[in-house]
Amino acid sequence: MLSLFLQKSSPESLFFEGIHSCTQSFPDVDAMDNRIDIMVDGSGDGHSIALFPGEEVYVAYERGASNNEAEFNAVILALENLPARARARIRTDSQVVVWHLTRKNKTTPPAFFKKSLAIQDLIVEKDLSVEIRWIPRSENGADRHLRHYIQSLCGAAGNEPLHRKVRRLEAENLRLKAKLRKAMKMLENRPVIIRDAVQPSWEMMES
Repeated sequence: MLSLFLQKSSPESLFFEGIHSCTQSFPDVDAMDNRIDIMVDGSGDGHSIALFPGEEVYVAYERGASNNEAEFNAVILALENLPARARARIRTDSQVVVWHLTRKNKTTPPAFFKKSLAIQDLIVEKDLSVEIRWIPRSENGADRHLRHYIQSLCGAAGNEPLHRKVRRLEAENLRLKAKLRKAMKMLENRPVIIRDAVQPSWEMMES
């Protein structure tokens, strides 16, 4: 099991301290006894969830976000809803999140780096002491809440979640637009035949 202790400090030492074993002593560990335990999770469709004590749930959505980006957003969501100067333990089943928060990796994707900075800013601005710990998915209670939330989006009798239906309809709309453009182009390239109007002769008019 891996965990990471983050607290307000200089930007250089706030992150990339290395991955610590959960059995290792953390700085100011006695002060963490009154920590707020939070579980977070993200889905591949852009939804993120933060599960606070007492079944208090916060949900966020970023359109187009990958699963890993949603996992970062879940940590950000938890930090945003913590009171100032709080001490908390955030549990996530994302090894990617823990890895990128604890390693100076020059190949870090820009999206991950941006979200890591957002986490750093929140910790500094709110004067937080946070331990971020990796846990197996089977131990992450937020996963169940997130799946139920996504399923609820499709309605009681539906089998297709609303976000998937929207994406499917958007894709179908794009295909229909492409077909329409193709049909219009074919019409534009067709030769136009103009027939001269037949003028009635005087003999026909007299008759």
